[in-house]
Amino acid sequence: MSFATEIKNELCKNESDKNQLRLLCMGAVFAMNEDGEKLSFRTECKKAADYIEQAMLQIKLPCRKSVFDIRGKTLYSVELSKASVVGGIPDCSDDDAFGIFLRGVFLVCGGAGDPEKGYQLEIFLHDEDKCRRLLSMIEEHGMTAKLSTRRGSSFLYIKESEKISDILTFMGAMMQAMEIMNIKIYKEVRNNVNRSVNCESANLDKTVAAANIQADDIEYIFAVKGRGYLSEELLKVADIRLENRELSLSDIGAMLEPPISRSGVNHRFRKISEIAKKLRAEDSAEE
Repeated sequence: MSFATEIKNELCKNESDKNQLRLLCMGAVFAMNEDGEKLSFRTECKKAADYIEQAMLQIKLPCRKSVFDIRGKTLYSVELSKASVVGGIPDCSDDDAFGIFLRGVFLVCGGAGDPEKGYQLEIFLHDEDKCRRLLSMIEEHGMTAKLSTRRGSSFLYIKESEKISDILTFMGAMMQAMEIMNIKIYKEVRNNVNRSVNCESANLDKTVAAANIQADDIEYIFAVKGRGYLSEELLKVADIRLENRELSLSDIGAMLEPPISRSGVNHRFRKISEIAKKLRAEDSAEE
């Protein structure tokens, strides 16, 4: 089931009195496509088609529901005549009234992408004038959307998760609004964990790379001059490094008796590096 269908299914659970049903139906009529003397909409969401049909019948607005099968998809259509519709856009200055009107609009022509993949809510009114009128109403109630066109048809869209959550709550789809915020929180936690893991991995890579260089120096010194060439304090860190290439300087310092600081361990490895560098230079000169 698509996320858009889940939203519409939740919106269909809202109970309404006659005045609320009228607002809902006027929103649906506003969003319907005009075809000559008829108004209609098609949807894959059976609950949305049933809900709009029943709402219209309860306020004595005659309509007809049909079922189509197009390319393997079942579509539901609700149709009524223009002549049966009385009045235009109702007074939606009240937030609750506009929320119900907008619910009717969304049930007819709303869509939403899977929030796991990205955040996008769309309202396909096709007609630019209708889009601008609805956008103005949305902005009057403290929300925002943007107008665009796709293949010659105008629509409104929202891409920010918080704004999508706000408008879903406004229409009455609180559960799906919470779902978006839960997914956003999960994504943020996952991203933070990934960043932390990547950072730790990068630090480990640097530690291992430095440890390999230190081990190479130690092994070279042992091969050329033997273990006795290093002082006792240098030999202690050298032996730990050869046995534990993944350890950080701080870890090595903690293993010594008595323990020393990270900078102290680093100082000893610098001395080992200088000795190895000097020996390599001597070998090169002899060649």
